[in-house]
Amino acid sequence: MMQAAAPAALQPLAGVIADAVQGASEGGDLWEQVRPQCEDYLRKVRCGSGTLAHAVEWELVKLQARIRPEPDTAWPPLFCDKHVHIGSLIHLWRGVARETEDRLAGQGIGTFLDIGPWGGFNFVVNEDGYTRMKFARLTLGIGSLASTPLEEHGGPFFDTFMPLYKERLAQEGLVVPEEWQYKNPRRDASGRLLEISKIYYFPWHTYDNRAFVKVRLSREFETYEEIMVWDFLELLARLHYTTDWATYRQETKDVDVRFDLQDFISLSHIMEGVYQRTDKEERLLQEIKEAFRGAIRERPVLYEYLDKVVKAKWVENLYWAVVGIVLGIRKFERTVSFGPEIQTSPLPPQLLIPVKRHMQAYHDRIGALRS
Repeated sequence: MMQAAAPAALQPLAGVIADAVQGASEGGDLWEQVRPQCEDYLRKVRCGSGTLAHAVEWELVKLQARIRPEPDTAWPPLFCDKHVHIGSLIHLWRGVARETEDRLAGQGIGTFLDIGPWGGFNFVVNEDGYTRMKFARLTLGIGSLASTPLEEHGGPFFDTFMPLYKERLAQEGLVVPEEWQYKNPRRDASGRLLEISKIYYFPWHTYDNRAFVKVRLSREFETYEEIMVWDFLELLARLHYTTDWATYRQETKDVDVRFDLQDFISLSHIMEGVYQRTDKEERLLQEIKEAFRGAIRERPVLYEYLDKVVKAKWVENLYWAVVGIVLGIRKFERTVSFGPEIQTSPLPPQLLIPVKRHMQAYHDRIGALRS
């Protein structure tokens, strides 16, 4: 990557970085190992909205996550009365992903799979590592290489991954029938399939009370954090550019308002490496989390909290925090074209780096929790 992007005078740094990475100690931060050798030079080379240093650091952060050893520990049961141990869940997913990679390699298909949980349950965890609420939706996000075969009806990944996944879930006490559906295909401008999900809907699933198990595979993004950041940016832009909240109320079903608010709360957690909430926002966050245990389903409560989020300028603050880290500009310094400048493909590495570092540290911490 460096040799293709850097001027000829900087190309020897590629060898220096490769040697430093190869000699790095296990568990050491790969970027910190090479920062002195390359930062002075690579910060001067533009790469997208950032610099070549950002691009190299992002590649090393991804590599670090890929090669880090799985903790050698005894894992608690995955489920405890439908409460989910997040550490055990991620451990299960990683095991299935690695076995899937090996089996695909045996078919001549080389890819990497990066996994993680999508959903608010991931951020409301008791001191024993189990989710505070019983799960209703269990969504696995998977990033993969662009070369990963993907079809409207699945393809080799799903053919390989799903039997292993269902077997592991059954071993943990969750038997999922065969009635899975392919949903939510996402394509680029040329029509190439970028993403698809395979979903099992529980019998009690309704539009208002959604209950399912989902496997969401992307070959547009290599990491699951990129999937979440993309979703967050889409939601953030839509909320930020909503200027008539009265019309929003009239045109949006209550259940969709509730899920917008829930997704905003959930996805804002991934930005904790980018933006530190104000005291007012933190108090509001805790209040809304508590309300989602039941009270938020009452219409007056739902719109009371929506109004509080808007009046607190929480959406606006997050918007400008993201803009600041990507473009290096201050609030209201200039007009921003959010799609072309922020929600780019590929996404800006200077935004992804703190997100992935934060999420990795967070999952390490809650994964270590035991009763």
